[in-house]
Amino acid sequence: MYDVRDITNFILEFADRRGLRMTNLALQKLLYFAHGWFYAMYDKPLVKSKFEAWKYGPVQRVIYDQFKAFRDQPIRDVKATYIDPLTGESVYRPHNVESQHASMIELVLEQYAQYTANQLVEASHVEDGPWEYVWQQADDSIYPGMKIPDALILDHFRRITPVVTLH
Repeated sequence: MYDVRDITNFILEFADRRGLRMTNLALQKLLYFAHGWFYAMYDKPLVKSKFEAWKYGPVQRVIYDQFKAFRDQPIRDVKATYIDPLTGESVYRPHNVESQHASMIELVLEQYAQYTANQLVEASHVEDGPWEYVWQQADDSIYPGMKIPDALILDHFRRITPVVTLH
């Protein structure tokens, strides 16, 4: 499993190489789809931290907090950072994604990066999907931190038609 900041930086670099405009909303959904397909293919989660069910779909809170200042504008010239425990300062650490995993994640990104942030939100809100299940359980009493269990994500991505296949 990777730290979500490593995968975030991998996605941001992917977007930069392809000249894609990446908003926080789109980034959140691409993290979710990469996590789901990775989990279904490798039988282990891509990222350690749990996704939360927010109004516009699954969210990684630490990533949302780092990029919320961009609002609905593209994230530019910034990477996800870590807090150095010795200094308390934010520091960038290059991601260390294994090449086999990187290839698989790029296949997922190539499939989903063609969609708008709103289309990605719609895809994450699919009927009987993990986000909908958690959101519906809230029963009109939405609260921060509603975690989407990885077991729901794994089950969902195993049941749907693969968007990528490894050769």
